[in-house]
Amino acid sequence: MIGFEDCSLPSSIGICIMALRFDEQTRAHYRAGILRKGKQIAEALADVLAGKERRIQLRELPASGQKPGMRLEERLRAYLDHVEACRALLDASDDRFGRCRRCGVDLGELALAEMPWADRCPDCAAELG
Repeated sequence: MIGFEDCSLPSSIGICIMALRFDEQTRAHYRAGILRKGKQIAEALADVLAGKERRIQLRELPASGQKPGMRLEERLRAYLDHVEACRALLDASDDRFGRCRRCGVDLGELALAEMPWADRCPDCAAELG
């Protein structure tokens, strides 16, 4: 991972402009993982919509963004939207990628290598259940 902050540059919205935190090889690795996960979710959603029997482990679906009573189809769509949002952040070199959405802590290279669509640190994830 690379990165530094340059707050001497002007910003039209009053935020520090961030340099790339990840080199191109690391970004490509994260992007490939995100795309694989998106494909898995899209295939599961297609099976659900087609009425095919498919065993989907509900514990694999994140609880964040989920509302009680959501149908499996809705949960899969929400998860796919989440994964796509992470890909968009990465592609835009947005500094929010790889940080906890709740507290802002850097998730670290090891966690992102395993699950590049992660958006919660372990502490915040535990609090949300």
